[in-house]
Amino acid sequence: MWIPIVDLRLCKGCGECAEVCPDNAIEIVDKKSIIDYNECTCCGVCDRVCPIGALEIKNPTMPSILGQGVQLVTLKDEVKWLKRGLKEMKREVR
Repeated sequence: MWIPIVDLRLCKGCGECAEVCPDNAIEIVDKKSIIDYNECTCCGVCDRVCPIGALEIKNPTMPSILGQGVQLVTLKDEVKWLKRGLKEMKREVR
């Protein structure tokens, strides 16, 4: 999915992107453009008006660790270890 991303190091808070946003999803806070992604429809209008290129439409990539998914083998081992610990605690209480 392509979404607008603001480079806060470059953004000067001029507000041009907020003025043209048809969804009113951009607000200037502390002299920086902040995008409300709950309102944004990713139309790309804001990207075209930024005079310094601080706002770009990008396709963000997920961290590589998420691509591996949940390691069920490790999870199963941890659950077994916890069950053993609980059994030992029950024995000690008796």
